[in-house]
Amino acid sequence: MTPELIPFEADELLSWQGLADAFLEDHTKPKAEIGDTFLYRGEDTMLTRSAWIDGLGIAVKTANIMPGNPGRGEPMIHGAVNLYDDTTGLLEAIVDFHLVTKWKTAGDSALGARLLARPDSKVVLIVGAGTVGRNLRMAYGAMFPDARFLIWNRSPKVPPSSRMSSTRPKRLPHWKRALRRRTSSPRRP
Repeated sequence: MTPELIPFEADELLSWQGLADAFLEDHTKPKAEIGDTFLYRGEDTMLTRSAWIDGLGIAVKTANIMPGNPGRGEPMIHGAVNLYDDTTGLLEAIVDFHLVTKWKTAGDSALGARLLARPDSKVVLIVGAGTVGRNLRMAYGAMFPDARFLIWNRSPKVPPSSRMSSTRPKRLPHWKRALRRRTSSPRRP
């Protein structure tokens, strides 16, 4: 059997609300057995994270972190996620690494916010304006469509390739300012 290849373009088939619902349901399933392996070659690193959920299946995510790649015009990180059948161990799918990273990282955070933040939250602070920050902006935008977004980034100048978008919200001048505002105003129930 040939495994299914799931490219980054599958992105357009997903929704942040649907993903959060699926994550919430999955938290009722048995806990995953997880193992990590790190291999090194100079500055290069290969990280492998394996997870096995009894009754659901096996996933092996490999991230190859190559700090020299940007100098070669490549992203610093490449990888893939292999999905295996729980009973037979047969490889069922190979999923694009960047697709999984986008949806899993931001999706976990958005689910946490959906469960812990007030549903009527009007301001969301995102720390970081890179790839993860852009993904968080999309995910939180789906959870809190009427909120105003503040972005704080440690680098004063964000390279054009990392910018949120032409409609990105204003950057927060400093995280302490946001914290001061939050802690000085009375907390509403």
